[in-house]
Amino acid sequence: MCADYHPSAWGDYFISFQPIIPPSELVSLKHKMDALKAEIFQMFMNREGHLQSLELIDTIQRLGVAYHFEMEISEALQSIYESDYDYHDLYAISLHFRLLRQQRYLVPTNVFEIFLDENGNFKNGLSTDANGLLSLFEAAHLGMPEEKILDDAIIFSKTHLMSMKYQMEPHFAAMLSSALQVPLFRRIDRSKTRSFLSIYEDDSNCNKVLLDFAKMDFLCLQALHQDEAKELSIWWKKLALSKKLPFARDRLVECYFWIVSVYFESHYSRARTMMTKFLTQLSILDDIYDVYGTLEELYLLTDVIERWEVESMNKLPEYMQYYTHALFKTVKDAENELAQEQNSFRLDYFKQELIKVAKYYLIESIWANKFYVPKLDEHLSVTIFTAGYSFLTCAAYIGMEEMIPKTTFDWVAGFPEIIKASCLIGRIKNDIASHKLEQKRIHIASTVQCYLMEHECSEEEACLKLLEMSNKAWKTINKEFLTLNKLPLSLIGPIMNLARFNEFVYLDIDMYTQSEEIMKENINAVLIEPVQINGLRD
Repeated sequence: MCADYHPSAWGDYFISFQPIIPPSELVSLKHKMDALKAEIFQMFMNREGHLQSLELIDTIQRLGVAYHFEMEISEALQSIYESDYDYHDLYAISLHFRLLRQQRYLVPTNVFEIFLDENGNFKNGLSTDANGLLSLFEAAHLGMPEEKILDDAIIFSKTHLMSMKYQMEPHFAAMLSSALQVPLFRRIDRSKTRSFLSIYEDDSNCNKVLLDFAKMDFLCLQALHQDEAKELSIWWKKLALSKKLPFARDRLVECYFWIVSVYFESHYSRARTMMTKFLTQLSILDDIYDVYGTLEELYLLTDVIERWEVESMNKLPEYMQYYTHALFKTVKDAENELAQEQNSFRLDYFKQELIKVAKYYLIESIWANKFYVPKLDEHLSVTIFTAGYSFLTCAAYIGMEEMIPKTTFDWVAGFPEIIKASCLIGRIKNDIASHKLEQKRIHIASTVQCYLMEHECSEEEACLKLLEMSNKAWKTINKEFLTLNKLPLSLIGPIMNLARFNEFVYLDIDMYTQSEEIMKENINAVLIEPVQINGLRD
């Protein structure tokens, strides 16, 4: 059996890739950035009023450079949170609410009650306030369970924004289209940043210092990401799994882009490299269980992974031996590197997560071979684990330089609510995007099919009900993000970003599997195509 996946859209592109901006020019860029950074620090000092501070922070965050100003942003937002605010319009209140919740301040929803009429509905007079409506729409997507006013806010703002979509200035229309496709809080960073650089440049009120600093930062990070993509491409070619296992998806560059979406900053370089290697191994494992291995072979493979003994590989068919050898070596190399820091224990947790995924992959394969269509709850009791986000969260922590105690890895292994919600979003979004394609071969029934059979409804209705479940899961993630005080931003960030990648990769199709067009365009924009800065050559 074979899924007939298309070959790599990139081949050896990054192995022979020549950076457009030479290292000497990057050094010059960083010197210019230091000067601009000093000017931006001064902007924080010179701000007048809370609204000006909020707008500065919002722009800096949208431009993808907030990580340079974490202390300044933190101090400004804490001051705003502890003060009485002096604005009462929809735009400012919504911006205040969103930015503070993004900083994990539990701002109450009653700040929006001044915009309701006597019947508890949003006032009709707000329907022409485009800035206010867009600000409200973005803010409302940080809602938690049982915050009905924010549910109403989404419906109200979206309805009126849709009606004025084609009457706006180009830069605002672009922001609106982007928000309606995927709200700001659910977008992956580098694609969001690249898009906003173009939008902001077309804004007649744009701040040139912020714009140039963000462009330079994007170019510097892009150069680093290109180097990492090259190193990983060389590693991948030497591994030769794409030749030895031609039935599997060859998606090294797509895996790397996935991980850039988890953490893009320069100090996560090692973590990105390790996590990309782990993700490629998971992707192939998925395809072995999903499209190629016989049930008898899959029982053997599951046993070998569970034992985690090199000697046990000998009982496997040759193609599985290629895979398990590469898997064990990849993990062992990481183990050896981390042993120098007394962090090799992290790989013990990683192995357990991989064993867990393999066991659930096997159950999926048994169901597929029996053409068994379970009820939705039974389906999710298995497939919520094969969505892989508990594994990926653990993998994200492996190469991080932060001190991460064993209790945090125990917490991940315990499948907490925030990871469970991320898995649910991944499972539902994946199934809606890919279930028709997957059913062309022997494949486990999707959540769409399970819902259809259980409730005897149309496919459209099934998808809508599942999307409701996905949106509820986002509210759980928002709540956990705000209330998980024991987990610092550096550790909750990867979990949030993994959930955000679901919104990108399964937007209309499974862009990981079918990566030749939209995925390739996004990778090109983030990793290859340079942003243009006056005074720099193309």
